[in-house]
Amino acid sequence: MPPDETVSLRPVTRANVRTICDLELADSQRRLVAPSAYTVAEGNYEPGAVLRAIYRGDRPVGVLLVKLETGTPYLVRFMVDAQHPRAGVGRRAVELLVDELRAAGWSVLETSHARGADGPGALWRHCGFEPTGRELHDEPVLMRAL
Repeated sequence: MPPDETVSLRPVTRANVRTICDLELADSQRRLVAPSAYTVAEGNYEPGAVLRAIYRGDRPVGVLLVKLETGTPYLVRFMVDAQHPRAGVGRRAVELLVDELRAAGWSVLETSHARGADGPGALWRHCGFEPTGRELHDEPVLMRAL
């Protein structure tokens, strides 16, 4: 990734919310990932949630949502726009999220994912998540030590 296209996490604000809500999923992801507008809406009603826009350079290219209500941070939503596949954006966004949660005093992060060959399991394992043996809504739960 060129240096001028550094990945960063930023707040979702009045200035960027429409652009973030307009981000598109790849056709192959539509059954696996909620649209970005759902993530923004849900994030604004979750007490203490971590809602972040994922930027590549100066452009919003994704969004993530971490819920904190269970006592363990849980990455419930994560999407990168269809125009930015396999460019390292997702992996870097996870690294930045881990840094932010670690700085806030958290020691683990959990997520889950849809099953299947086209699911994001490989991405999560590549980002350091490991299976816990638990399931949530028929999805395997993964954990990453921070």
